[in-house]
Amino acid sequence: MLIARRLRLTPSDGGRRSPAVGIAIGGVALAVIVMMISMAVVLGFQDAIKKKVIGFEAPITIGPLGKYYQHESNTVDLSPALRDAIREAVPSAVFSLAIRQPVVLKTADNFAGVVLNAYGSGHDFSFEKNNLLEGRLPEKPTDIVVSSVTAAKLNLKTGDKLDGCFFVDGALKLRRLTVSGIFSSNFGDYDRLTAYGDFEMLHKLRRIGVDEGDAIELREIPIEEVTEASLALHKSLSQCYDSGELISGVNITTVFDSGAVYFNWLALLDANVVVILVIMSLVSGFTLISCVFILILQRVRMIGVLKSMGATDNQIRRIFMLLGGRVVGVGLILGNLIGLGMLYLQCYFHIVPLDPEAYFLTYVPVQLDWSNVLMLNVGACLLATLLMILPASLVSRISPAKTIRYE
Repeated sequence: MLIARRLRLTPSDGGRRSPAVGIAIGGVALAVIVMMISMAVVLGFQDAIKKKVIGFEAPITIGPLGKYYQHESNTVDLSPALRDAIREAVPSAVFSLAIRQPVVLKTADNFAGVVLNAYGSGHDFSFEKNNLLEGRLPEKPTDIVVSSVTAAKLNLKTGDKLDGCFFVDGALKLRRLTVSGIFSSNFGDYDRLTAYGDFEMLHKLRRIGVDEGDAIELREIPIEEVTEASLALHKSLSQCYDSGELISGVNITTVFDSGAVYFNWLALLDANVVVILVIMSLVSGFTLISCVFILILQRVRMIGVLKSMGATDNQIRRIFMLLGGRVVGVGLILGNLIGLGMLYLQCYFHIVPLDPEAYFLTYVPVQLDWSNVLMLNVGACLLATLLMILPASLVSRISPAKTIRYE
């Protein structure tokens, strides 16, 4: 241990540090930077896309069985029995009625088809407010909020008037609407097909009951608890239906069903991260092994002297393992400092932009998980220790008689 602490990462004759040592330090640092950034970007990207999907598609949705089932309604009734069943099965959920009505928006020279979404009391409008570019959410029966895509297509701005053509029960109903706001989530088809309207206006237009809607949305449920919560809800509602507390059956869907395309796409990113981790581990491992070999060759005479003085192979091997550990330590420190610095800059200043048409985001999102950072550093130390065993074992083949005269 004393010898390892006093040795420098330069040749024993005091010469300049070997380029291999610098390359090894740089390789370890680069591997840590790339792996850290890869994990942070993937976590950030997954979190940002999941929030967008959940903003449009509730974690759990209760809907009617539909007209294809005999004696079933096309709407769902938020009755007291259903409220109690929801609260019993998912106590943490915040739920509200939702109406989704297709409408053709028509101006003097163009038209566009969208789905007008409206929410009853209890809905949290934080997602919609965060996406607003200008104006406000609907406050009057004639208010409508359209996406920037629809606004560009119809040449609309806040305050403009347009006609809404609704097809309800086979009849065409017209309403004069006012653009109260324009939003953008940069989320592809959702922006193209979504608009927001007034709940009471759609309620009267559809002539449905006070507590009826197209769906009941359950929110404020952690994404990792959605499956378990949906199963508990299904069991609770089945019991209520069997006991006669609920008159009509309902259909339960989760965000994993409605947003399956996006969740399957995000799952592929995990495989990409694994590939990056493996490649960078191999690259840094190769440079580290080469570095330890060079450190041993630079100190062949020292090894011979130590052996002639009675040092065992294990003791000498430990010396070079500790030298290699210093290389890894310097590389880890540099890698963590640079990697964390880059992540913080991106997190707060959004330096690296993205094309929202391709990635649904305007900048590269990052999410720093300190447990991942800790596991990355611990894993790097363990892997480096295992890799250094091979070159360090070279000392057992060195003969003291020959190495003392080694030049």
